[in-house]
Amino acid sequence: MKKRFLHAVCLTLALTTALFPPNNRADADEPYYVYDASALQNVDRANPDDVRRVWDETLLLSTLQGLANRDSASLYILFIRGFGHNADEFWLDLFSKDWLADRERRDVGSIDELLDVFADSYRGLVLYDETVPSTVNVALTVAGADKLLPVRYDAKEGSLCQKLVDVRKIPVKARLINEDGSPMFTGDGKIPGTDLDSTGSVKVDPYYWAIENYVKSGKSNPTEGGYYIDAWWLNHPIGATQNHCLTNRDFGVSRQGFFFDLSPWDDETPNDDREQPLGTDFAAFNAIMRAAYDAVDGKKTIRVAGFTPWDAKYTDHGNAGCKHGGVPTEWRHAEILSNYNAYLDADALGCGAMANASFYQHFPLKETYPQQKPTVADLKKRGFVDKKGSVADKTFVAIYSGDYDSAAWVYQSMPAFWNDPARGTIPISWAFNPNLADRFAPGFDYFRKTKTPNDFFVSGDSGAGYVNPMAFVEPRRFSGLPDGLDVWIDHCKEYFKRWDVSGIGFVIDGDARTCDRRTLERLSAYAPDGITTHRGAAMGVVRNPYGGKTAFRPMNFDLPNAERGAEIVLGDVRTNKGPQFNMYRTILWTPGALKAMFDRVKADQDRGSRVEFVDAYTFWLLLRLEAKNIGENEFDLRL
Repeated sequence: MKKRFLHAVCLTLALTTALFPPNNRADADEPYYVYDASALQNVDRANPDDVRRVWDETLLLSTLQGLANRDSASLYILFIRGFGHNADEFWLDLFSKDWLADRERRDVGSIDELLDVFADSYRGLVLYDETVPSTVNVALTVAGADKLLPVRYDAKEGSLCQKLVDVRKIPVKARLINEDGSPMFTGDGKIPGTDLDSTGSVKVDPYYWAIENYVKSGKSNPTEGGYYIDAWWLNHPIGATQNHCLTNRDFGVSRQGFFFDLSPWDDETPNDDREQPLGTDFAAFNAIMRAAYDAVDGKKTIRVAGFTPWDAKYTDHGNAGCKHGGVPTEWRHAEILSNYNAYLDADALGCGAMANASFYQHFPLKETYPQQKPTVADLKKRGFVDKKGSVADKTFVAIYSGDYDSAAWVYQSMPAFWNDPARGTIPISWAFNPNLADRFAPGFDYFRKTKTPNDFFVSGDSGAGYVNPMAFVEPRRFSGLPDGLDVWIDHCKEYFKRWDVSGIGFVIDGDARTCDRRTLERLSAYAPDGITTHRGAAMGVVRNPYGGKTAFRPMNFDLPNAERGAEIVLGDVRTNKGPQFNMYRTILWTPGALKAMFDRVKADQDRGSRVEFVDAYTFWLLLRLEAKNIGENEFDLRL
């Protein structure tokens, strides 16, 4: 193998590079390596040793991959299943025909061989303590900053720890557990390695250690966070194995990110640490985000990939045993992040697992990917607008096709959805948040290359990332920080420009305040064509910074399935004179399911003849024209 020189990415560089870091195409004579980790999907949950083996090996692979792919696309893993496909195999087969066509593929048969091939990617090991599950996330933070491999301390013969330390003689460079195997973090006295008093929580103390030694010190990249379940999974391996999301963590490691898993609630103790003082998890959550915010002086957005592990923690689901529902927990989590200029790349279960993002980040994207959006002349040709500019007496229906605010959701679903034979036969507004291209660049390039005239792209969940916009606006109830919406707007403008997205398919307010007209005006700086709001009694237009008007309208309903969806759409058709505008939300619907609903609606000879299904950009343009025709004040009151 050609000698590989990996250059550590210093924090200064991480904070001063452009929003879209350079995608480095490896030399044509440099091979890439493929490891089939799919056997690690098979775990005997009744056998604790097998559960630990699967966890240990998957974590090692993901971290090694992140380090190996820091400077180039070098290591690819086969692991993820979903929607009838092995997603990793599907995408690799596709990309090997163009992007990777000039590079040699080398398959690797064992973890030992991988450790040899990529020996120059790591310096040693960091050991963590499974009796303090949070230390695995801290170990990942250390691993990314110091080029180490995180390993669960286990002195037993045959354990991965024993093999790496005693057999391979990889040096232990850092410990989150004492040398004798006793806990380093006890929840008493001082937090080791800091001047801070203990929080009284064995779970939480390690995070304050990481804040002091890695986030505040500048060793970690404060703009890259990972929120994934900790080693609690070892004793609660529920659901699909890949839902531990260990393979998602390569990206954060490659970018020297920080990792955590804490409850967003302060009115009950979390089910993984019932003995902690009330509100301790919540305070640590805020402390981590405040440290990241301060490290960039509040002038940059912070990505947090991952999602609340609602099937195992912090909710009323199953055995978690907490009192809050999954959606309220999600909303509170998102609002806290938004309070610190952070956004979610929302890898939510059950299709939240992804692999190879650190590999994909090196795909050479184009500077821009233009869309063909409708014009007034197009609408006249279609009979939607007459020669005088009046909008036809129809019910115009747009479907928000989401929720694609997670790179993992796109990654798992699109091998099936994008190749559905119905795609192209009906207008679909794909709500692909454009920031997801950071983790899945070749996929987003592929979607644009292969789109049909009926495929359109908007953003979901507020823009280039899942946020609550009003949580960027003072007063910010969890942080008390000054207004940060301009930071968010600048972040979105760059992504929207590259991907030629000019509308927000759905602003999500969650439990934050409802977007007011002033905030919608500010959001129109990156979404001048239109905004679909979460709540609010009126539709209308607001002035945008470009001298035009931006349409807004609340989302009607979520549609559950094709049959019931058709009933809802038909039930909302008005019979009085004048155009009507309805937008509905679907979640993980195939093009075939959408077409089935469209066909059911059109088959209704009475109301269906009035309905026109349109893309979101046509919908927003019609809204703007109607507002101009009848006057904005009257238009604001008509739904």
